Amino acid sequence: MAKVLFKGTPWYVHAAMLTSILLVVVSFFIPPYAVVDSSILAAVGELLGGATLMEFVLNIPKYLEAGVKAKIIHGSTTIAVAADEVKEEAEDL
Repeated sequence: MAKVLFKGTPWYVHAAMLTSILLVVVSFFIPPYAVVDSSILAAVGELLGGATLMEFVLNIPKYLEAGVKAKIIHGSTTIAVAADEVKEEAEDL
């Protein structure tokens, strides 16, 4: 059975999701009709990615208490949370 770490979703996740949906719907009805521009898709990705990153960073203490092992790698940037072996791997990079 999976452990539930958090109850409820913060307001900024809801705001990012609603803004993203609104962007896609509005861009669908603005000329040229039925074409969602790539800049809209990039904006949606940045909104949702920002909300996800904010949620991750704000909840690092809860992850540590729960013993969650996490490692995020993007290009030359590495973020590791918990577990000694994950920290050692991050130091080796």
